[in-house]
Amino acid sequence: MKMRQRLLRFILDMFGYIYISIEQFVEYPDDSEILGVGIDGDLHRMSRQQLCRYMDAVLPEGGFFDLQSTSKIRLGCQLLRNFHLVKKQLSKDRVQFSKAPRETAGVENEGWS
Repeated sequence: MKMRQRLLRFILDMFGYIYISIEQFVEYPDDSEILGVGIDGDLHRMSRQQLCRYMDAVLPEGGFFDLQSTSKIRLGCQLLRNFHLVKKQLSKDRVQFSKAPRETAGVENEGWS
């Protein structure tokens, strides 16, 4: 990595540490909904560090806390895109299932009176 890039990363890291140190004392407004998306209560009550640990627990690799802000946003965009692709595929599959015959095989209630 070039010297200039190292210096810029160092400065960003320092500002990041300062931000994190100050941010823990900031009281945020009720953000139980962010940009029209409801936020679950447990996520709403978590601190920044707890949220990052949660992300580390559910992502394929750890290290979310150490990512630069733009990388976190990029990851969020990719996760959202993946979600919408899965949702679209499920919707397509649902249409295929709805065209399936409604008759049953006749064995699902066998033995029930």
